[in-house]
Amino acid sequence: MFKYVALLAILFCAVGAEYNSVKTADNEFLLKQKKIYNLLYHISQPSTVNPGLYSEGQSYNIEANIDSYAEGAEVKDFLYMYQHGFLPRGEVFSVYYPKLLDQSYALFKLFYYAKDFDTFYKTALWARAYINEGQFCYALYNAVLFRPDTKYIQLPPPYEMYPYAFFNSEVLEKAHHAKLFGKLDTNKAGGFETYIIPANYSGWYLTREYDLEHKLNYLTEDIGWNAYYFFFRMQYPFWLEGDKYNLPKYRGEEYLYGHKQILTRYFLERYANDIPKVEFFDWNKEFYPGYYPSLTYHNGLPFPQRPHYSTFPYYKFIYMKEIQDMENRISSAIDVGYVVDSNGKFINIYTPEGLNILGNLIEGNKDSCNKNFYGSIDNFGRKILGFNLDPSTPYQIAPSALESFMTSMRDPAIYRLYKKIYYYYYKYKLHEKPYTKDEIIYPDIKIESFAVDKLTTYFDYFDASISNGLAVDSEKEAENFLVKIRQYRLNHKPFNFHISVNSEKATKATIRMFIGPKFDIHRKLLDFSDSFKYFYEIDNFIVDLNVGSNKIERSSHDCFFVTPDPEPSELFYKKIEKALDGSDTLNYNERVFGFPERLLLPKGKKEGMPFQIFLYISPVDEVVQYSSRVFGEYKFDKKPFGFPLDRPAGKYYFDGPNMLFKDILIYHKDETDINVTY
Repeated sequence: MFKYVALLAILFCAVGAEYNSVKTADNEFLLKQKKIYNLLYHISQPSTVNPGLYSEGQSYNIEANIDSYAEGAEVKDFLYMYQHGFLPRGEVFSVYYPKLLDQSYALFKLFYYAKDFDTFYKTALWARAYINEGQFCYALYNAVLFRPDTKYIQLPPPYEMYPYAFFNSEVLEKAHHAKLFGKLDTNKAGGFETYIIPANYSGWYLTREYDLEHKLNYLTEDIGWNAYYFFFRMQYPFWLEGDKYNLPKYRGEEYLYGHKQILTRYFLERYANDIPKVEFFDWNKEFYPGYYPSLTYHNGLPFPQRPHYSTFPYYKFIYMKEIQDMENRISSAIDVGYVVDSNGKFINIYTPEGLNILGNLIEGNKDSCNKNFYGSIDNFGRKILGFNLDPSTPYQIAPSALESFMTSMRDPAIYRLYKKIYYYYYKYKLHEKPYTKDEIIYPDIKIESFAVDKLTTYFDYFDASISNGLAVDSEKEAENFLVKIRQYRLNHKPFNFHISVNSEKATKATIRMFIGPKFDIHRKLLDFSDSFKYFYEIDNFIVDLNVGSNKIERSSHDCFFVTPDPEPSELFYKKIEKALDGSDTLNYNERVFGFPERLLLPKGKKEGMPFQIFLYISPVDEVVQYSSRVFGEYKFDKKPFGFPLDRPAGKYYFDGPNMLFKDILIYHKDETDINVTY
């Protein structure tokens, strides 16, 4: 059962009595933190910005220091690959191209196997000078997340490192000429000469009368939503072997349930905007949603587009044949209950480990028991739906938005792909027996009352620093010149849950809260036996119940998986320096990233948008500690993820004393057309 426990850690359904602890950085941590930020400072111009570090990197000799690495053979393999040519600096990078992935993996191992932090740092300085910027950044982020001596070192949000993946090309064109097109911030916060560039979402200047997808741009293009997905996929890279790098045995389950939760959250935003559910699609038919990204790479190459109602182009036919074979094999395995491993052995998937096996097969990660046979539906789906051309050479690639974790969530195709993948997850669950009453009803626990404060969403401004991702003329300009992108984003007012529970005995209990639709977009009442699939967990935590009545209050800020917007790097770096000189202290959370707190609720309506909250309380048999390098330290119970809504309800109705449905309205204040220039 422990496999279920850790699965919840990075997603929307974990339980936590103690989590997100705050610590004061000691001198060793501060020095490491400063060096990591120095490594990631203007990586496209290492000789211009901080030339001293550039010279230090140039002078480091990896081969001469091979004894400083735990795996000398891996170092030799890297040097051999490097001598025969790596992706040149300045070119576009994507982890979805085999040759570039092999190079990135070799670079990651070079970082990972450095025996101490000093060797790791010197190796990274060398790579910063000679390796492609995107490749270097990707490998370094992964190394920091996996090395024992860099635990909980903070990393800059990806939109600061590579704004080209987060903001439209016309905005970045203005940012490159900020002094001409920007508004000077007279407050001069932090001592920087700061320019503000207003930004709209994609397509604001185009006619979109018949395209409902653009109504969701404020979510799909939200930089916090996309940064969360980036770190979610960095948690367990699909190209890492689980046993070799001590990854958990349940990575496949995390992959499936994590995407199910993202899909559910996306569905609720569609529902809030009166848009129908995501449609299914057929590889042999027209694909409905188009995508016009309005993005360009740093070298000026535009992101590929996909017209509306398109048939798949002929150069994707080979991939379409492959993916349909993969889907048939996965579907057959779910029906018969067995998969075939690489040795021809049949493995029963209707066991406690079965869903994890299935998830590994669908993702096609390194722990897939037979990747040659089952392939990777995820990988091939991205190749097809992106509508991009295959590269003419291994280093002249034109990746689609789907071939980067920073931009995947912007393309409506990703939600269609994951609905197709969720179909296999749900099909698997249909083969499991529904819970009996005895498994989910606990007569000793009775919910006496449940109330929620008024729920209000609104749009507000956010300024994102992007100077680190822009070219500068000199080191002086880098240190004194700051460009920020100002954008309207969804937010909500803080609120509290008020719960009254009567318990017949003293016990630890888990409180789970789900939010979901009450009606369809035509305002017809939904049948919960079907709509349970569209509920997602907004909180899940452990409490100690005393005998008799218990009053529990929970703030929206306390929902374990949420995090506020990260602090801009220029301010965070100054705090590091002050802590190092002893004039202040630096506190940090034992978490690198989390789900954006302001996106906890879907957008409401002026008159109130109806939703339901499902509250469920169950006793805890055992508490288990889990540690996530990205999302922090937590305590969990042993129930399956999504319990008790992880299986179809069958003939049972959710009306026990330990559960309750609450009708709610989410209001939206001062609704503003976010696609109007301001």
